[in-house]
Amino acid sequence: MFSKAVSLPIFWMIGENIMGDIKDVLSQYNMVFHRPLVVTGSGVTSELGENYFSSYKRVSINSNHISDVEKVKAQARSVGSDLLIGFGGGKVIDVAKMAATELNLPFLSVPTATSNDAVASPVAVINFGDYVKSMGAMAPIGVVADLNILRNQPRKQFLAGVGDLFSNISALADWQLAADRGFERVDPVAAYLSRNAVENLFRAIENGSDLYATLVEGLVVSGVAMVLAGNSRPSSGAEHLISHALDRFPIHDLHGLQVGVAAFFTLRLHGMDHLRYKKLLSQIGFPCSWQELNVDRETFMKAVQLAPQTRSGRYTILSEVTPELLQEAYDEVYGVSVSGDGEFSIQD
Repeated sequence: MFSKAVSLPIFWMIGENIMGDIKDVLSQYNMVFHRPLVVTGSGVTSELGENYFSSYKRVSINSNHISDVEKVKAQARSVGSDLLIGFGGGKVIDVAKMAATELNLPFLSVPTATSNDAVASPVAVINFGDYVKSMGAMAPIGVVADLNILRNQPRKQFLAGVGDLFSNISALADWQLAADRGFERVDPVAAYLSRNAVENLFRAIENGSDLYATLVEGLVVSGVAMVLAGNSRPSSGAEHLISHALDRFPIHDLHGLQVGVAAFFTLRLHGMDHLRYKKLLSQIGFPCSWQELNVDRETFMKAVQLAPQTRSGRYTILSEVTPELLQEAYDEVYGVSVSGDGEFSIQD
């Protein structure tokens, strides 16, 4: 009998007004912790943390720098923590996740924003000063997502989460391409979960369903897909490499927005129907061109050239295309705008 051992979230709770005492939430799943440490940001999430975790030890961080990881680890050791709770956006969750991994402690994810798939992924993006690195980490034991909190996040952060989840379509195409070329093997269950998470989001947009609940569940499932695959392939392809390259330039934006806008381009390189996705996402105000993110053509094309270097050994569509095709794809993808009613126009 063959099997594969993986560490998946034991539960996820998504709903309205579910932020009661976290210990009560955990006890529903027969989990008892005595000295939780709550990791928050230094702004709004710190204030929210005082409201929701007043009886818990807390530590605030300023960024996802490695020094913040060390700060959390030191505080956890000081109070003898047996659980780390990440309460905040992607950077806070990544820092708490990385600290928990290095301390071999369980980690609970309580997002206040859905700007990327850090919510439940086995990856933590950490800033080392001269470079940013995606590091392997433990997935959370659970996710508690209160929709009342998430509805109050800036619209831009919500759209960034949409972009990060949507980009799974491009990542899966790259994964299949790498498998077709004999470099990797696709995990069918992980690929199914990743694709299904995006398709559920698309259906919610088309049907007018609750996008916040669908998005956060999709981000959790996307993280589970990465755990099953044992890597980030279900959710990270050429579009992510382009975004990582853009981060090295002075002008860049939220990760999720960048990978989403880049995915239109990489889907075109794959010969897929990028216009269908532009039409759909434009209905909720998602940016469909780099002009909307203040990234000019020259900067973007430089990022595309640099992209493969950000993760050597990852085979994507960028490994096969010619400079001429890149220019042609840019003109086709970003030279056409799509209005919310599905009408097309040529941009200058």
